[in-house]
Amino acid sequence: MKIEPSHINQIKASFEKMQTKDDLLQLLNEVKPLIYGDKTILFDLKQLTWYANPKLPVKRYTEFKIKKKSGSERSIHAPVKGLKALQKTLSLILQCIFQPHQAAMGFVSGKSIVDNARLHAGSKFVYNIDLKDFFPSVDQARVWKCLQLRPFNLKNDTKDNNKIQLANILAAICCTEMEVERKNESGEWEFVKRNVLPQGAPTSPVITNIVCQRLDYILTGLAKRFKLNYSRYADDITFSAMYDVFKTEGDFQKELQRIITEQGFHIKESKTRLQKDGYRKEVTGLLVNENVNVQQRYIKQLRMWLYYWERYGETRAYNFFLQQYLSDKGHIIKGKPNMTNVIKGKLDYLKMVKGGENELYLKLRGRFDVLISKNVNYDKTIREPGLNHPLIKLSPSLNNEPLPEVKIPKLETFEKDTPKKSTIPIIHNPKELVALLKNFSVNDSALKYSTHSWDSGRDRGIFRDLEDFISKAKKEYSDFSFQLKGFSKNLNGKIYNFLFNRDISKEGWGVSRIKFGWSSPELLVACNENIDLKPEDFILPEIFQLQIAGKTIQKFKQVIDIFKNEIEIRDENSALLNLILQKHDNFLISFSDPVVLNLENKTFYTDIQWLSKALDLIFEGIQKYPQHPEVEYYVAENGNDRMVLNILHRNSFKTGLSIHDDKLNLRRGDFSTIKDKLMNLCDWSIESQFEEGFYRINYLVSNKEIQAHQKIESTQGFKHILTFYK
Repeated sequence: MKIEPSHINQIKASFEKMQTKDDLLQLLNEVKPLIYGDKTILFDLKQLTWYANPKLPVKRYTEFKIKKKSGSERSIHAPVKGLKALQKTLSLILQCIFQPHQAAMGFVSGKSIVDNARLHAGSKFVYNIDLKDFFPSVDQARVWKCLQLRPFNLKNDTKDNNKIQLANILAAICCTEMEVERKNESGEWEFVKRNVLPQGAPTSPVITNIVCQRLDYILTGLAKRFKLNYSRYADDITFSAMYDVFKTEGDFQKELQRIITEQGFHIKESKTRLQKDGYRKEVTGLLVNENVNVQQRYIKQLRMWLYYWERYGETRAYNFFLQQYLSDKGHIIKGKPNMTNVIKGKLDYLKMVKGGENELYLKLRGRFDVLISKNVNYDKTIREPGLNHPLIKLSPSLNNEPLPEVKIPKLETFEKDTPKKSTIPIIHNPKELVALLKNFSVNDSALKYSTHSWDSGRDRGIFRDLEDFISKAKKEYSDFSFQLKGFSKNLNGKIYNFLFNRDISKEGWGVSRIKFGWSSPELLVACNENIDLKPEDFILPEIFQLQIAGKTIQKFKQVIDIFKNEIEIRDENSALLNLILQKHDNFLISFSDPVVLNLENKTFYTDIQWLSKALDLIFEGIQKYPQHPEVEYYVAENGNDRMVLNILHRNSFKTGLSIHDDKLNLRRGDFSTIKDKLMNLCDWSIESQFEEGFYRINYLVSNKEIQAHQKIESTQGFKHILTFYK
């Protein structure tokens, strides 16, 4: 039932008049139907007295532990059914009476983590602390005292002392005995038994806001003094500013420590962090660098779940979903998660953060609505890319069947009397480039351990230390570097800088211009000083740390992973699929949802940076024809040594254009630039219906026997064909 202002006013009036346990019982029974409905069984006085007496031999809570993402455990005390109903009712009463401080963002009606994050968006410095053992740090005596203060006023008056007895009852209902940590007179932590607020009780959140009212008031004053923004979401406290006042021995830190301690709390040092401009800044799980936004991984995961549901049906998609859900969550309290509910919850969260009119939200929500609509009935009608036959249906009965093979239309050579005005095709050698890059996976070579576990190479005796490793890797690299430079100056420069450039901090390497590598002096010094240090575990000096895709690059292992992801499409996290979907979202957001087939779990060496630039131009070309909004992406395996990526712009043809038109040659324009980017990376052809009929035009080929133009039976639209070698 919706709580109306009239309900709130009535609850306030009844609470103010309350004098006895009978009055309290009456108020609880007035409020309980607002939560559980009119047919709920009302509380009786015996029940109230029973749960307010923790000394009675009755089990009031069930304790269990759940794993945190950090790997540690959190103890949850779940109240038994009767006590839970009592606490939920009491929680609503307290929320109606108490108005939290404006800085309190958690467990407050009308506020959310978005409001909390929005306060700090755009700040250059964001300082975050957590309070140690937040709920259990509040003793029952403190709850009892707060209930005697305004606005509750459950204290002695001139008439009798009944009200203070009510404070005793309410505090006892909200607390339970637990073993908790407290500082002794010597300032050392020790375990003691206390009656405290349990994490898991419905009353604990509102009680902590009541207890923290003075803390919020004082910290707001501190923030004003130093010209900061301040907010508190439960135990998560955030300050932000346009300048740095957060130095360890500064006046702000001294005052903050004093206030927190005086208010009976302690800072959890391991969760304290200062987030600076130029790095990812996060508040209660949301990015606040400029505007409030979700993590990029959140969108990728949501899009992936929808894609698997669309492509493989609900049953097979659920297996993938469950595996990833368990990996992220670490636990499930009861039963199995409902995929539909989880995805809907994620979409609702995205709507809360980005707004109901956000284009990305609307697009993802539209895909979800199609999946759950009763007309579709969890089947997905899709086109089978590359086939000429009509629509096929992937139904639940086919969920366990192997995926259909993708057929490539048979090619026929162009008639002999066709005039050849073009200089294409161009012969190049992507196979040889791949062979050179495979030096990074040759067993018992030093180069292999530049991207694999370095310690394993040392244990195998392939090299003694970091300097010996670099010396041997340089010798191996020199054997093919000249040849590699001839195929790709970009790749050669990237590899040299990553491995051997001691002065890399001036230029950097890769898409993100990383200014650190294997030969960086800081790494060499650290490994010489500590022979047991694994280079992968080296923490980069702050000057070399940077933000990539919302993630702070701090360890050298992360730098190694970035390098690996720039020279190889890897099956981890479906890199090819994510790359294509990213391009689709960037360039074709107004188009229909993409049809995708067989893009996951692909692995091959290439220059990801140059491939990405070529794809940008391909997608820009598709973007120019929004009247044909359907695009399909699919991979056909062509033997064990190659794979063919097809990008089909369905129903888009070049019927008014000759295959010999200047717009299709490689002398100028986007096609010429695409050729430059894909040279020695992959073979490249296009297919469409032209003035002369259906043809494939081959621009980059590995086989000199392949002709520039080849007549084909048909195609469903304008298609780019990229053949990669393994």
